Amino acid sequence: MILGDLTRDDFARGLPRILAEICHQLKRMDLTGLTLGRHDLTDQVYMNVMELDTEPSDSKQAELHHQYIDIQLLISGNEVIEYGVNEPDLSAYNEYNEESDYQLTPDIPNKSAVRLSPKMFVVFFPYEPHKPGCMAGEKPEFIKKLVVKVPVDLVS
Repeated sequence: MILGDLTRDDFARGLPRILAEICHQLKRMDLTGLTLGRHDLTDQVYMNVMELDTEPSDSKQAELHHQYIDIQLLISGNEVIEYGVNEPDLSAYNEYNEESDYQLTPDIPNKSAVRLSPKMFVVFFPYEPHKPGCMAGEKPEFIKKLVVKVPVDLVS
């Protein structure tokens, strides 16, 4: 997992080249004006722009991916994303959905959490469990965010 903020001048420092290029592209975009849904960035990389209400973490499931890296960028609102860095026990997860590249589980052992504000992003690599869309306060909040899907084999 990598945490970053597009408002910093050095936001791309240490990122693999393809991820840095994508983040530079995102920084140049009018994020608030993005329409909802899928947007192709290249022939292999795409992003989904979504709006949702955050929820209590215990009402959500955690996910992980096998083939794609997620770059999750918050556009508006506040969001908490829970995550784990331990090797996941895949037997505790639902069956892998190959078409959509995800597996779900109710919770993440030894989890940590990060609170995102607008223009902050987090990168999740394959097999890094994460639970996005969690409430950052006492009540749900309407957020707009995007998730860029990058095939892991593009990172060298």
